[in-house]
Amino acid sequence: MSKTILHADDSASVRRWVAEQLSDMDVKVVSVADGAAALHVLRESPCDLLLTDLEMPNLDGLGLVAAVRDLPMHRFLPVLVLSCRRPSEIDPQHRQAVTGWLVKPIEPENLRRWVRRVLPRS
Repeated sequence: MSKTILHADDSASVRRWVAEQLSDMDVKVVSVADGAAALHVLRESPCDLLLTDLEMPNLDGLGLVAAVRDLPMHRFLPVLVLSCRRPSEIDPQHRQAVTGWLVKPIEPENLRRWVRRVLPRS
């Protein structure tokens, strides 16, 4: 059974690129344009990994991660940040809430390696 990755990014080209890079990994990628849409999906559906940008309208990535940690079914959901911002630019308390941090631009194999590393095993 394939795993589900929820990808939140306001850039349609980044969403397409990520889905393309993960297409051969036996995962289902659900793409949304902002954190509010991602939170809606998470409230309604199971998910195995959240991949999120930081800078998004309606609800940014840090707000999304904080809201996800308050959802009992997703409290321990692995979260990867995919952002142009470096982790050192973010408050340490917020950094501790995520599983990993990838700085754009990212090499495709590095993205796949991180996804394989943090996706829960069945």
